Amino acid sequence: MRLLFALSLTLLILSVSVNAIYAQTHSTITVDGDPSDWGVFDCAGKAPGLYFATVNDIPQWIWCDPSGDERTDFASPDPRADLIEFRVTGDENYLYGLIVVNSMPFNIGDNGATIVAIAINRNGATAGGEWFAGESETRVSPNALWQFQVVINLADSRYRGQGKTQVTDTLQANWGGIFYIVDSTWSFKTDADSLVGADVTKSAIEFRVKWDTIGGPPSDGSFFFRISLITGRGWSNYAGGGGGFWDIGGASDALDAITDVPGNTWFEVEDGVVDYYIDLYFTTTPPYYPIPESILVPVLVASASGGLLAYITRRKK
Repeated sequence: MRLLFALSLTLLILSVSVNAIYAQTHSTITVDGDPSDWGVFDCAGKAPGLYFATVNDIPQWIWCDPSGDERTDFASPDPRADLIEFRVTGDENYLYGLIVVNSMPFNIGDNGATIVAIAINRNGATAGGEWFAGESETRVSPNALWQFQVVINLADSRYRGQGKTQVTDTLQANWGGIFYIVDSTWSFKTDADSLVGADVTKSAIEFRVKWDTIGGPPSDGSFFFRISLITGRGWSNYAGGGGGFWDIGGASDALDAITDVPGNTWFEVEDGVVDYYIDLYFTTTPPYYPIPESILVPVLVASASGGLLAYITRRKK
């Protein structure tokens, strides 16, 4: 009993200490497609893997993805679909995300530009959507049914022919839009504050989403987002209300995905399902920063910059 009490007290002290450190940190993220706000994290030798780190004073989750693991149905290699990093953080107002691919050899609005679909399950909910958006012919794991889905389609036809290399835009209620969010009934979500920013010269996409648009801020004492993600080549006919993934004749249209399955992404999606997902924990009081699972708090170590760094076990099925 004494040992259990001492362990509980230690965890409580460590949790308070972590929250106190977070209260002193967090840089501002400008949603413009420039990833420099997030700081540099070296994924060399770490992919595939999920990490928790404080970089540039920003507590964040970082998924490192292997380079060159994308499917090559349309080009070999196909760097526009080759996911390299996916990062997530939050503050009292927004959830923020960063997507980095190998390279973006196109202008925003070009047919075949990068498209990304991010399925969000709140706290392990057992009811929700099964299919990724954009007629991708790809499903999430039955353990990761989604309540909200964020889609970013850089092929948005409104920008076609404009030579746009950098764009910031708001939510669209259009399947061909550059940025939309749907709930599990496939209804568009709207708000005036959520933004996407993309810069093809930096091969990066940033977004922010108001907490209320995706079900409210983290709550109930312990909270995580269960995330599934795919990339591909996008098409758009905004005027006609259409858009989505380039079709691959009866197979999954996902060219890359968050997964730990080794080798080409085809080995993950050949059955039309992304079985893999990642769980990202957050504090349940403002400012809603990312945080490791409470049971793993004791393994935190100080980084060279005074932040926190911890390796968190990946999740699957």
